[in-house]
Amino acid sequence: MSFRIFAAGSNKFHFEQDKCIDDSDINMVELISKFQTMEPTWKGVGTTGADIVLPSKGIIDLMQTMATMEFLHNLSNAVSFLAMCSGSSDGWISVSARETHLLWPDTMAIAKYQFYPGNSPGTEFIKKISPVLKKTDMANWGVLRMLGIALGKYSNHIDSSATPMINIQLTS
Repeated sequence: MSFRIFAAGSNKFHFEQDKCIDDSDINMVELISKFQTMEPTWKGVGTTGADIVLPSKGIIDLMQTMATMEFLHNLSNAVSFLAMCSGSSDGWISVSARETHLLWPDTMAIAKYQFYPGNSPGTEFIKKISPVLKKTDMANWGVLRMLGIALGKYSNHIDSSATPMINIQLTS
């Protein structure tokens, strides 16, 4: 499944993108790959079924881990650049996430990070929003990528004397 990001911030900043990719897109590619390499026998079907249910670590897992590390780094840098604004002590970043369900109510969560003086604003921000992403099943590299892009664009949009204030909405 994909998700949607919408961001609006001070100084008339606006960013939105639909159909952003996440882990589920990579999982589908992996599943198709397993079916393509399956032997056309009962043993082949059984082996492939077992690998789907009890997956072995492979190149896809490595790619997802590397992507997560890179996008966490980019997101941390984007928040740190915003923290360098002279008005950042009064600024904040709000992240709300909603996971839609077909048969039961949506899961929603909100976190608000305020730029208090600290050693690592990027790390503090990630710790603050992590429970929100986990609760709404959005703790994956695709969401980290889009958060980093949105905050990077916002950082480029405002000047260094501004107070960074931005709302970000994620919807799956």
